Amino acid sequence: MISADVLQMPRRHSLAGIPSVLFIASMATLVQSFVAIKLILLTLFLIAAVVEGAFRRTIRVYPRLICFYLTIGIAGIVWAFVGLLNPGSYFEGVTDALRLYTIWSAAYVLIYTLLRSQLSLQHIHRAFVVAGILISLINVAGVLDQVGELNIFSDSVREELNMKIGILDGYIQITSKNIGPLFFVVPYLISLQVRTDFIESKSLWTKLSLVLSLITTVISGRRALFLVVALTPCLILVISALIGNFGLIKAGVRRIFLGYTILLAVGIGIISVQPKFAPDSLYVQYFEEAFSTTDERTIQKPYLIEGFMRSPIIGLGFGAAVGYQRNAERPWIYELTYYQLLLNAGLLGAATMGALLLVYAAIIMRIFRLYKPGSAIPFGLAVGVVGLLLGAISNPYLGSFDLLFFIGLLPYLSTFRRGFAERESGR
Repeated sequence: MISADVLQMPRRHSLAGIPSVLFIASMATLVQSFVAIKLILLTLFLIAAVVEGAFRRTIRVYPRLICFYLTIGIAGIVWAFVGLLNPGSYFEGVTDALRLYTIWSAAYVLIYTLLRSQLSLQHIHRAFVVAGILISLINVAGVLDQVGELNIFSDSVREELNMKIGILDGYIQITSKNIGPLFFVVPYLISLQVRTDFIESKSLWTKLSLVLSLITTVISGRRALFLVVALTPCLILVISALIGNFGLIKAGVRRIFLGYTILLAVGIGIISVQPKFAPDSLYVQYFEEAFSTTDERTIQKPYLIEGFMRSPIIGLGFGAAVGYQRNAERPWIYELTYYQLLLNAGLLGAATMGALLLVYAAIIMRIFRLYKPGSAIPFGLAVGVVGLLLGAISNPYLGSFDLLFFIGLLPYLSTFRRGFAERESGR
């Protein structure tokens, strides 16, 4: 009998293997920066995948991919039109959204179709291992550079990465753009470590990537990231139970995670009722500031709600801005992703996007329940997507080509109609 781990390993050399790893890793590591590098790697991946597919005659069209991105593309056109009809909308904001949700959707269909034409699960795994290491090294080096004045990074590189590092009382704060992908990468890597059916969890590189990513999480000073990582054990338990993979979590880990979840729930309950039990430290005070009346997200929330109430059904369209300006260069952008979704698309658009995600989540859950062999990497990807969606509550992480790639893993996983251990070309 062939084990699940063997089934996950590529059976032959893939021409597009290295280009796909480099391309995916670059999107996570250089998110929203160094576009030229990513375009070169994307071009190499496309050429290699097309050539490989032509020789093997294995490139297929996946209706589930097309339906997912067709829905998003149509929604992008509809609410771009609504934005054009709204005199208060910024035209640049409308065109940005139209490009992101319509033009780039077509690009995602092509990219994921070509990924599915090869044994891509292992390539995706290795890409995120590489990304975890590179993101961590870049930001740790940035901190050391700031503290020791070593001049490791030039001003142009810092500006491209938006690398602003504050050494504050009791904590460090890193604003680099590539901290965002850790909302996905850290939960993904943790998920693999707790599975009984993934042999590469013992890999030195996988473990190194996880350790470095956790260190970066701690020193980043990003409150939302810390909270998502703290909730990851709970997410793993809940998702495992929903997809019928609870037995694939290591027995000892299950007990630890269950105890941790109970203690976490009790601790949150006590602190919410009796805040005085919270430790009095600068780091704790920093977390408490996220819920204060002076926090930027707290300030912008009522403005977004007021804007939504002007047109609650269809919204104000893309490019709409409210009375509070968060970004002088892009006044239509706010951190509260889901409040902004209501502002732009109203209840109709939010319900459409929510229903789309739920439908594909249900499809993936059914595949997990029917086919358990080879499901370790897909399970980690599912946990990672949930982590990113949680991080988007207070961060604009669904507004760039790079980060929307992670959301595309949902329709990608839905195409494994005969299980994750099948030959990924579908033949």
